Amino acid sequence: MKPQSLLSQKGIVLKTPSIKKILTRAKEVSPIKLFYGETYDHTGHTIDSMKYYFFVANLAQSLTQEGFKAEPTILVADSAACRNVSPELEHKYKRLGEGRAAFVLAVNKIYKTNLKVLKMSDYINTKAFQTELKKVMEICKANSGLMAKIEKSVPKSKLELERAKGFMYSFDEITTIMGLDIKVGPPREDLYDTIARQIAKIENSRGLISLFLTPTFPLGKKWDYFFSNKGIEHHGITAYKGGSKRLQNHRILVGRTQLDYAKELINSSFISTNPELPNPVLDIGLICEMARKRLEKNDSPVTLAQEFYSGNINPNQLKEKVSQSLETNVLSKF
Repeated sequence: MKPQSLLSQKGIVLKTPSIKKILTRAKEVSPIKLFYGETYDHTGHTIDSMKYYFFVANLAQSLTQEGFKAEPTILVADSAACRNVSPELEHKYKRLGEGRAAFVLAVNKIYKTNLKVLKMSDYINTKAFQTELKKVMEICKANSGLMAKIEKSVPKSKLELERAKGFMYSFDEITTIMGLDIKVGPPREDLYDTIARQIAKIENSRGLISLFLTPTFPLGKKWDYFFSNKGIEHHGITAYKGGSKRLQNHRILVGRTQLDYAKELINSSFISTNPELPNPVLDIGLICEMARKRLEKNDSPVTLAQEFYSGNINPNQLKEKVSQSLETNVLSKF
């Protein structure tokens, strides 16, 4: 698939740099470093994470077809996840991180994604990372504007706690993405990316290029839920944490969610033909289409969103199609 076609997929890509900017970077560096990083929780592996795995793999494949060398990496931020839990839960969350890394490796094997899997604990204590971390912290602490952004990167409910900890979670995250070329993620991570670019500008080095995919929404909810929860309607929930907003019962968790329950969630979900409104059923369908195309070695763009919003598929047909595709292309593979 041509990079332009990949970046133009409706319902999957929310915001992208120009293809010229991406190709220019690919000409400047070899390999071009493609990246997606995530934490996790105790609920299981979300199908929504697979959208990012597939997209990073497809972007690497597309750039390789253009004659460039690409290095697609999925980071399992186990050290970051352990920072957010009590000391007695750290061992459990370390094991959960190993499980998430194993899940990505399973995706690699089933869908031939050729992704490099990296855990944060593999590098966070190395001399090279600690040296870079110290430099990043010094630059930020000497710049009131950057420190204001660091504080803004923390939820208000956790601001005092993170201030007491020296904002180490944020500094680890920012240091991790310094030196990358293209970072794929949800739009809520834009603040981290902006800080990394500003630091790169101060250091007179190449800045991070951000590419955002569409938000994740819970299944099995009616229209009034989104109407009364504006934050979720506009920004969605955390793709890689099944328990985000305590909505684990409204998520597809690969290896845990039974097909019958998944169908119940899909059939009870609100669907609008307005592309400006959340459409969690379509989101799942798009991920399943990405899965199908990789299984079939089909390099064409995903067009399900266009088919639905043009009226070629009605809401009931979409639900049936997504249920079938979910079973065939994802749940039955794990």
